Amino acid sequence: MKAQFGFRFLPLVCNYFDSVCALDILFLRRDKPGDLIKGGGDIDNRVKVLLDALRVPQNHDELAGASPGQNEDPFCCLLEDDKLVTELHVTTDQLFTPLKEDEAQNDVHLIIHVRTIPLNSPTL
Repeated sequence: MKAQFGFRFLPLVCNYFDSVCALDILFLRRDKPGDLIKGGGDIDNRVKVLLDALRVPQNHDELAGASPGQNEDPFCCLLEDDKLVTELHVTTDQLFTPLKEDEAQNDVHLIIHVRTIPLNSPTL
C-alpha cells in the first residue's frame, strides 16, 4: 500500500508482488476507421492517457484536486507504475451504439483484458 496525496493506493501489479502485466485493449470509438487523428487525438496519445490513469499518480497535479471518497480507502488501481506493463496490444474499431445524452462524440468504450505475470515463481 502506498500512501500519498491523501490517498492510500493499493495497486494490483506492483514491485511488492514482483509482478508485471500484459494488456490487450479493444478501443471502440465513434470515429470512422482511419480517423484517429481528428477529434479526440491520435491513438498513441490516447493510450498514454489511459496508462497514466491506470497507475498510482506520480504528482499531486494528476489528481486535479480529487480526494478519496467514502469507500475509497484503500483506493484500488491496476498499476504501481506504467513501466510494469511489459506487453501491450491495442485494437481499434468503430463504436456503433447511439450517442447518449450524457456522452460526447469523442467518448470511447474500452474493453481491457489484463494478464498478470509473476516474475518469480514460488518454489515448492
